[in-house]
Amino acid sequence: MIKRSWTFSVIATGLLAGCVMAQQITVAIRDHETGAPMENVKVDQYRTSGLLTLLNPGYVGETLVSSKQTNKEGIVMFEKNPRAGTYQVSSNTRSPFLFEVNGKGVVVKPPQGYAGNAVNTFHIPYRDNGKRFLEEVIFCERGSDERTAYIGTYTGDGGSKGIYRVRVNERTGAISAPELVAEVDNPSFLALNDKSKKYLYAVSESSNKVFAYALGNEDGMLKLLNEAETGAGPCHVACYWTTSDDWSKMLAVANYGDGSVNTWRLENDGRIGRQTAFFQNNHTSKATGRQQSPHAHGAVFTSVGVMGLVVPDLGADRVYMYHHGPSSFYPFKTTPWIELPPGRGPRHAIGTVSHLYILNELSNTISVYKYHFNSSEKPHLFTFIEEVSTLPEGFDGQSAAAELIIGNWQLYASNRGHDSIARFQIEKDGRLKLMECTPCGGKGPRHFTIMPDGRWMLVANQDSNNIALFRIGQNGVLTHIPEGGVDIASPTCVIFEWKKSQW
Repeated sequence: MIKRSWTFSVIATGLLAGCVMAQQITVAIRDHETGAPMENVKVDQYRTSGLLTLLNPGYVGETLVSSKQTNKEGIVMFEKNPRAGTYQVSSNTRSPFLFEVNGKGVVVKPPQGYAGNAVNTFHIPYRDNGKRFLEEVIFCERGSDERTAYIGTYTGDGGSKGIYRVRVNERTGAISAPELVAEVDNPSFLALNDKSKKYLYAVSESSNKVFAYALGNEDGMLKLLNEAETGAGPCHVACYWTTSDDWSKMLAVANYGDGSVNTWRLENDGRIGRQTAFFQNNHTSKATGRQQSPHAHGAVFTSVGVMGLVVPDLGADRVYMYHHGPSSFYPFKTTPWIELPPGRGPRHAIGTVSHLYILNELSNTISVYKYHFNSSEKPHLFTFIEEVSTLPEGFDGQSAAAELIIGNWQLYASNRGHDSIARFQIEKDGRLKLMECTPCGGKGPRHFTIMPDGRWMLVANQDSNNIALFRIGQNGVLTHIPEGGVDIASPTCVIFEWKKSQW
């Protein structure tokens, strides 16, 4: 089903007496015409701050407080009400529905052009100062229908020449023909600075360099800013970018060829500045084959506890942990690395506020660890929770896990060989429940990404030379769109450019 998202602006006031002091908030969702309760509708409660976030749900200052499903009476009970925030209601209703908080409600009506079979996410801002509540809402649909995605490739015999871009229609998922925007050898992984998205960084495996580009040129081409030398065979690049201070703009590269890691400071104009750290891994796994030498395969910035850098090393069966000091990165004293059993081959990792998920390429598994903290160095300890397979039960063929991402309480991982996208439900305790493995729409799903509004997934199938398109339905279910997608030689990475809100 198509997933659409609208924002509502409050234009009238009413009463919500006693809401501030309430210990438990009752939210009810019912069909407007029949009064029938709407069951199993997802309701998220967000906390925001300031007028800007109140009028623009989805603003970066928004924080999820609680997420629940309505019961058979169409009711959700929340323990407390944030002072200013948003209710986000996800439903596939075809008709107007009544949204009530503690008995006071507003009718939410679909806008013109509403697709009746769509899964819709309704953002409903409110104030709980005892004097204001929703009585009427105006729908403001997004001002643009397209987002830009950039694609990294392997160049050479397949015909690719470097970095390409495509435009993806937010409503239909239609993907435009790829356009070459930068000629560079083997730009196998890309990263965007994560706030303004004005700059793109690409590693070139064959030249042992990382390149900085500026976006937004009138001709659509990327403008080369500068470059920096890396270790041998760079395979992954990560960017951390905030506006708080100069040391909150950083770049990291993992080098598969020699097992080393580089970090640099980024300048305000997007250029790569001076190198701030270099780590050479020397440990090797007890397993054989590709694990007879270190192979750093990922670099992930995390701000859990203190600013940190997580580096999975496939050859070492270790995930190295570094914390950000005054001017550089340093190994954590208490947990400099997580030691995995021989033969796992950790490739990439991703973290939530409480758990770390490690994708193991060689064993086709995900290792789950829980964070623990102390007052001086955080996180200082990781507790192993479980290890789950990315493959369906009974499969005994050759496969290699490649990528993992998290979206809407779902974790997705790609399987090259089985050629599928595994979908896991993230349980409340952080454990993973394998829901299904969906064919990837090609061969060799090396990388994939979710459109920022959550309705489409693009999968880079390296071995079949195509980007496959999937619709993300209710509860994160993937539906392949065979007539969608686009052909491109040896795609290895696909990322979306950020777009400012236009409501």
